[in-house]
Amino acid sequence: MFIVSEDLGKIGPDDNAAFPYYNDGKLKWDTKFNPVTWVLLKEKGISVLGPDITKFPFDASKDLLTSYVRENMNSYWTMRVERLENSLNRDMNHSSKEISEEVEWTVLGLLRQYFTLKESDITSKAEAGEYGLLNLPERWHPIIHEALNIRRNKYVKLFQFDKERVLETVKFTKYLIDHCNNIKCCRTNRVKY
Repeated sequence: MFIVSEDLGKIGPDDNAAFPYYNDGKLKWDTKFNPVTWVLLKEKGISVLGPDITKFPFDASKDLLTSYVRENMNSYWTMRVERLENSLNRDMNHSSKEISEEVEWTVLGLLRQYFTLKESDITSKAEAGEYGLLNLPERWHPIIHEALNIRRNKYVKLFQFDKERVLETVKFTKYLIDHCNNIKCCRTNRVKY
């Protein structure tokens, strides 16, 4: 993201102006700032030129971070799993590649949120997957391994059919959202399936 110092710590720009950011090799524009950005800058920011970014006075509280993550889990991710589940009830017209992308995005994305809620920190998708393997029941290890293999471009066939991968992703997503809503750090914004 390209952000001016006056906007550090804001959840949205005052004038709702779009700011440039660079992702997946493309320059894009958006108005979304979030606490994840601010915590990363405050705790792990590296100043290449100018003052130390970690010393700038802006809010990067862990309470704001966990609140944001809980809300995101119970809105964006809940709607996403509902769409994924609905796709199981129709003819799936997605390629294996598209399904692989969804498995990786969903499983590791939610595991990053789980990590944040448990550790009050931010980690990579791969590290979140490893954390999930260490901290979640073995029942979920095959789908976590599947997502990690996709992330690392090491495909080892763990599921015979694409539909099985999608079904397991849906089950895991529901489990993890419910689990996070029932652990001490995640009690607000409960969602029932």
